[in-house]
Amino acid sequence: MTKKRKVLVVDASKVVRASLTKQLSNRFEVRDEPNDESAWQTMVLDSAIVAVISGISQSAQGESSLIARLRESKLSRLKNVPFFLSVSNTYSEADREEARNSGVTGFVVKGVTDPSIESIVAAAMDWREDPAEVRQPAPADDEQAGQFQVQSDIGISNIMGDITRLLNPPADEPSEDGSYSEDTVLAEEMLEEYLATNVPEARDGHGVGVLAFGLDGYDDLVQSYGPELAFRSAQKFCFLLSRKIRPEDYIGQLANGRVVIVTRSTTPSVCAGFANRVCKAMASAQISVSGQRIHLTISVGVAVVPDDGVELTERGVLELAYDRLDAAVSAGGNQVVVTSKQAFSDPEKCAAFARQLKELLATIEPAALRPCLGTVGMQLMPILRELDKNFRFELPIEDMNKRLWDRARAERMVT
Repeated sequence: MTKKRKVLVVDASKVVRASLTKQLSNRFEVRDEPNDESAWQTMVLDSAIVAVISGISQSAQGESSLIARLRESKLSRLKNVPFFLSVSNTYSEADREEARNSGVTGFVVKGVTDPSIESIVAAAMDWREDPAEVRQPAPADDEQAGQFQVQSDIGISNIMGDITRLLNPPADEPSEDGSYSEDTVLAEEMLEEYLATNVPEARDGHGVGVLAFGLDGYDDLVQSYGPELAFRSAQKFCFLLSRKIRPEDYIGQLANGRVVIVTRSTTPSVCAGFANRVCKAMASAQISVSGQRIHLTISVGVAVVPDDGVELTERGVLELAYDRLDAAVSAGGNQVVVTSKQAFSDPEKCAAFARQLKELLATIEPAALRPCLGTVGMQLMPILRELDKNFRFELPIEDMNKRLWDRARAERMVT
């Protein structure tokens, strides 16, 4: 049986998505997304999608539409993917011409049955599709349900399955090693764009978290089974995680077996809880290569703005997450590192800290700190919280934190 080609349907209306899916399902496998942002991430992650049908973009002001991001992409499979605009029968010829100039391939008219939507899409795909650019996606969860029955609390333990099932392209299909680097470069660019947009908006209790995942022993995997299988195993893991996050969050597969998630409105405890569940599930996963069982685990580094420092830049919070990932790997792997702080295990260390703090405060007059009081105050908030908790001062901690945070943001903008 010939496997159906995959089409992505994008529309804010659930009814419209369902209608288009019904019309296309006889000929295509259909995925659907409610907005441009989630659709863009789906396009990056699922390299089997060979056409897009979208309603008129409802992107927020200042955000690029899906068609603009696709046509500006450096990755050929995204730049050249057939893109159809779903319009009403009152859509003018002038509007159509403008849409074509922006990169739209063709139009499907709502409510019109002749010619059918599936025939329009299929006809365009027949002459535009380049089979060499379409990679098979990682197998879906249900493809392996019969092979492995062990489940986990977040449905991960059987998802990786037999990794060699990912390595069965047609014999005449060219090598795609070059596309690996293209994909990871694109993911890096998206990551930087997402961080640049969201880190400045982070605030206490609604932080921006970076979770850097790494496959333990990735270099050994490359050496033992080759770079293609290693890349595919990381790709499979990335697909898995993409189903566990919100549409507005970012996920990308980077080089050397790394997968990064950036999430908004979060806290370190929430990020750590998720990362620990993923670690636990992967450690118990049933994974095999050519029928041989292998033990594949992950390590995770977590960093959150503003909890790890209000002064952290987009690059700074990413590097901090990478540093913590490296620390987790150095400590033996299969673990999560959320903080770089060292706990005081005895009174002598506490006394040493108190002396250092006293000496530091003696080096400057408090009045000299006025230009950066917000930033300094944010660094002192953990101590103030602990003092309030132990001595029951009943300080307006949350109000203090908010005012300091607002001041710190203003100071950062000035500098």
